[in-house]
Amino acid sequence: MFIGLDGGIDGLVHLSDISWNATGEDVIRHYKKGDELETVVLAVDPERERISLGLKQLEQDPFGQFMAINPKGSIVNGIVKDVDQRGATIDLGDGVEGYLRANDIAKERIEDASQYLKPGDSVEAKFIGMDRKNRTLQLSIRAKDEAELREVMDEYQNAGGGTTKLGALLREQLSKGD
Repeated sequence: MFIGLDGGIDGLVHLSDISWNATGEDVIRHYKKGDELETVVLAVDPERERISLGLKQLEQDPFGQFMAINPKGSIVNGIVKDVDQRGATIDLGDGVEGYLRANDIAKERIEDASQYLKPGDSVEAKFIGMDRKNRTLQLSIRAKDEAELREVMDEYQNAGGGTTKLGALLREQLSKGD
């Protein structure tokens, strides 16, 4: 998209610099000739007489904001957007999406994610990784459940309800015999 600047100079807003979330040529259809826009100067190339401008840079990156609030290992909540046999796309809000593979839904082997999840279902999962290029988080319900089980087991053992050492049992029995 070309933007006319003061002094008869044109600046270019590349498709990738229009929106953080929307991609492709559909994003440009929101604008028409004559619209007044505020942009950020990204680069100036005097030799090629080009000025690169950006619209999305006027706002915080929602993906970056989400990552700052929810670091890797966090438990996140979202709504199933799409689901197929291999997994589900989860809407985490503010244009941020996660992907939940079928084998990360439960401890048991799952062949078809669509048998367990439907669009509109609420999901709580652990954030286990990310794909920066596609701006998608990798999620796992199985990892969340396993972490919760480990935490409960650790609490149980630390509270004295865990397995007792054989030596401690023998000492206790010997001390009773004295």
